[in-house]
Amino acid sequence: MGRLSNEQKESIHKAFKETGTIRGTKKITGISRKAIRRELDRLADPIPKVPKGTVRKSKLDPYKAKIDYLVKEKELSAVRVMEEIVELGYEGGYSILKNHVRIIRPKTKKRPRPPIDHPPGNEAQMDWSPHKVIIQGKEQIVHTGSIVLCYSRWIFMRHFTDETLESVISLHEQAFQELGAVPEIITYDNMTTVGRHVSTDKVWINPRFDRFAKEYGFDIVILQPGAKERHGKVERPFHYIENNFLAGREFDSMEDLNNRADQWRWNKANVRIHGTLKQRPMDRLAREMPYLKRIPINTVDVNYKEVERKINIDFCIVIDKIRYSVNPDLIGETAKVRLYQDHLEIWVNDELHCKHMYSEKKRNVLPEHEDIYRKMTGQKRLLEDALIRLGEPAKKFYEGLQETRKAAAGYHIQRILKYADRYGADIVVGALAYASKHSAYSADSVLQIINGKKLKNQKTMDRVPDNVRQYLEAYAVEKQSLDHYDQVLQNEEDQNETNLTG
Repeated sequence: MGRLSNEQKESIHKAFKETGTIRGTKKITGISRKAIRRELDRLADPIPKVPKGTVRKSKLDPYKAKIDYLVKEKELSAVRVMEEIVELGYEGGYSILKNHVRIIRPKTKKRPRPPIDHPPGNEAQMDWSPHKVIIQGKEQIVHTGSIVLCYSRWIFMRHFTDETLESVISLHEQAFQELGAVPEIITYDNMTTVGRHVSTDKVWINPRFDRFAKEYGFDIVILQPGAKERHGKVERPFHYIENNFLAGREFDSMEDLNNRADQWRWNKANVRIHGTLKQRPMDRLAREMPYLKRIPINTVDVNYKEVERKINIDFCIVIDKIRYSVNPDLIGETAKVRLYQDHLEIWVNDELHCKHMYSEKKRNVLPEHEDIYRKMTGQKRLLEDALIRLGEPAKKFYEGLQETRKAAAGYHIQRILKYADRYGADIVVGALAYASKHSAYSADSVLQIINGKKLKNQKTMDRVPDNVRQYLEAYAVEKQSLDHYDQVLQNEEDQNETNLTG
């Protein structure tokens, strides 16, 4: 602003007399405070200036000695200091206390650390970071997994919807496949999918990930909690990824996101001049490759998800509404199903039973399972005929057995005919009649009746006398000799023995 006119000077004097403050004068005249002060200074009686160095009184003043003690000696936080001095009568705000604590708190000097030496091929670092991305116009969180070779700073990354063990292993497998090699060690922060410190000198490693690491031949190193400076090679690039790749971009799908991430790595991240090294990561990778270990030829795929499934009466388990066969002998058993990227494995009693490739067909039956089923079907018909010929009680029991046990009925018939051979046809027929009366359609129920025991689902029970044989014979309508069925059972046992030895 230029020199004031006489008119402006008069307005300043008049307004100042009315208001008594520079602020009020400025509000009336619209002239800057600096110009007003300069004009007033020319008066014979200038307004007094506040001497430099004069400190305004603060509500903290009566408590500063206590605050110094709590901060410097007790090392309390500003929140805790606030609690202490409020009890002493402090009525001021938290903000001025926090600012004062920040000023008086002793500054911790960072200890100088020598740079960590990373020989070529020795170490890689792996970590996760969540990022917000736009996919099909909607914002969502993705989990960015990254592996960085410490010597070359070569970076690999994949975006996932979670941080599960399956995702961790998939990240490693894809990185190793692109490199064609693995480092000596890979370091990790504490994470349950890989491992964690459970005490000062004890580290727990996830057994599945440990098996994966052994297959590929690298060592797992779990860093101590708080060792941030030890993991900077992989943590710092996450800001670079967010600001230089993800920022301002939208994606059609997770597949599109990962495809474009690969292009960005190949064409920018790994070919730029690295800020610290002043060299391109790809050039350093070329020098590092001879020191990395080749991927083992025969690696076992351990990247699977395990689920439990009941083996249904059609001798199949169900995954995503698709049915996959097992040996018909296993109907009713519980199987563990390992879901891999391109196939599934069915395990029963901790033993691998069979493998299936994923299919879009509704029902997938392996040829060997079909053959076993056909053989069982033929034998089952013979066994059914044998049971029915025992008489009317057996026929009635068979009808109930078919309705309740369905495809597993043959298993029960085989056992019941063996009971007939062991205990006598009359005893078994009586037991079948008794079982039908109580709707107990199973071989176990028949055996319980033969042994004079109460059935599990039986609310009331006719008293079984000590002479069980006579009691059960009373239930039998017809008595049939089972001599002509001995050969049927013998053929069944011979066939089972052949299957086991063959």
